[in-house]
Amino acid sequence: MTISKFTNKSLVLNQDLEYTQKIGLPVEVFCMKGYDTVAFGRIQTITDDHVRVNNQLYCRQNHAFFGCPCPI
Repeated sequence: MTISKFTNKSLVLNQDLEYTQKIGLPVEVFCMKGYDTVAFGRIQTITDDHVRVNNQLYCRQNHAFFGCPCPI
């Protein structure tokens, strides 16, 4: 995992996640505890605590989401 990926491709804000969901781009779900990619697919639902990808809920506190951030 490179620092540039965390800097340039992180989806942290609801705005970023909603934008990616709206245009239908896939996201990478990275487990911060196991240091491994655990899923890759389109976002189905977003809450303040979880993001659903491929019918699986991922806690936003324990996972990093990478994709296309919302353009400013």
